[in-house]
Amino acid sequence: MKYAASLAPFPRPPQRAMKLPKEREMLYRMQAAICRVLAHPRRLQILDLLAGGEKSSQELQRELGISKMNLSQHLALMKHAGLVESRTEGRAALHRLAFREIKDACGMIRSVLAARLERGSELARSLR
Repeated sequence: MKYAASLAPFPRPPQRAMKLPKEREMLYRMQAAICRVLAHPRRLQILDLLAGGEKSSQELQRELGISKMNLSQHLALMKHAGLVESRTEGRAALHRLAFREIKDACGMIRSVLAARLERGSELARSLR
């Protein structure tokens, strides 16, 4: 039986996997690692706060309403992924975005989400 694209929810996968160059495969793995770090609402909230400028651990903890240990765990993951940088000033730990592009990337994801929600709203209105 011939494969009917209109009946299948997903496109048919190729018969054999394409072999990617090692460099490209490594880039995809690195990108996936960053996406995994971004896949947590609390970490997105931290990035959103840091998009406004450098903040101390105490400021972040107060604004987020989370424990020092929980904040430390989130920051450690984001630092390891290269998304956040930290420095100390006296006894205070200060945190900032490692790259301005992180703020831009989060904004683009929000734009996609807004478009998706709008499309869903249009569909919901058409069903009424």
